[in-house]
Amino acid sequence: MPRNAENFVTKLEELRKLLVVRFPSLDVRSLTEKMSKLAHYHYNKRNFLIMGEDRELYNFLIENSYNPFTVYRWLLLERVPDEIKWQLKNRQISQKRAITLTIERRTETGSSLAADIKSQGMKLIGGM
Repeated sequence: MPRNAENFVTKLEELRKLLVVRFPSLDVRSLTEKMSKLAHYHYNKRNFLIMGEDRELYNFLIENSYNPFTVYRWLLLERVPDEIKWQLKNRQISQKRAITLTIERRTETGSSLAADIKSQGMKLIGGM
């Protein structure tokens, strides 16, 4: 894992402060969605078109030496569970692996919940 990976939280906070100053109307809470769009545009410019505030934000990131895909990854890493953050901090797993584990865990939780609901429904129907 890169040496600067451990302080992505600090870099993300610095970027958020810059964004609030430069784009006061930007909703920082929906920043992940916006960064997803900009990150994919960054590597696939032929397939996407960005305009308006998105274009300004993209140019701002590039001018300030921020890779939009890296910023998007930081935003995703911010949402990982604490035990995965601990592994990441102790360099036991990479950033990419941390994101993958988080997505797998969400999927497992959702599918086990769906199975529980289905079984409860079958019990209710069977009891009628």
